[in-house]
Amino acid sequence: MERGHGDVVHQVVSKLGIKPGEQILDLGCGNGWATRLLAKSAPGAGAIGVDASPKMIERAEALHSFTIRARYEVGHFEKLPFTEKKFDRAFSMEALYYAVDLDAALAELFRVLKPGAPTDIVVDFHAENEASKVWADWGKRSGLEMHFLGRDDWAKRLERAGFRDLAFERVVDSRGPGDPKHFRADVCEPDWETRLKIHQAGSLWMHATKPR
Repeated sequence: MERGHGDVVHQVVSKLGIKPGEQILDLGCGNGWATRLLAKSAPGAGAIGVDASPKMIERAEALHSFTIRARYEVGHFEKLPFTEKKFDRAFSMEALYYAVDLDAALAELFRVLKPGAPTDIVVDFHAENEASKVWADWGKRSGLEMHFLGRDDWAKRLERAGFRDLAFERVVDSRGPGDPKHFRADVCEPDWETRLKIHQAGSLWMHATKPR
């Protein structure tokens, strides 16, 4: 994930304007690579990564640096283990479309944010990236139902949860699609043409705010 999505995440995080001391929630943290990046983004900032997989949280803790304010917890999007109005902002990379109940997950995200707090969600699996739809077949084989939504559908879901001031942006990996000579097909990119289309479509960056 860090190798594949690191460039896009760095592009987004560099534009967030994270302030010193902010407390940040990272939804679907995996091994915690983005959590650690967020915690290093401003003096005194802290980040908590949440993931449903205990093995991923174990891996995140093994990779943790004690020079930053970051920690990791097992939790489900639909029932976050935090009090109301705890976080100054939230971030999520390539995770929320796995939510079993997306509306419940967005409602929980809204609950744990402070009034006026922004949330930034980045996904590669979205309707404007038509070639990524092949990932849904892999998801079904793995027992996962994935939400293949476009901007309008995401906007409706976010607004239904209470978010406002929505903004959407396309973010393209600045490293390019790579060298076709080194391309290796897999379930997500079965051929070079698919890889090109996915790269050209880019990631969907969604920004929203909890009203004051």
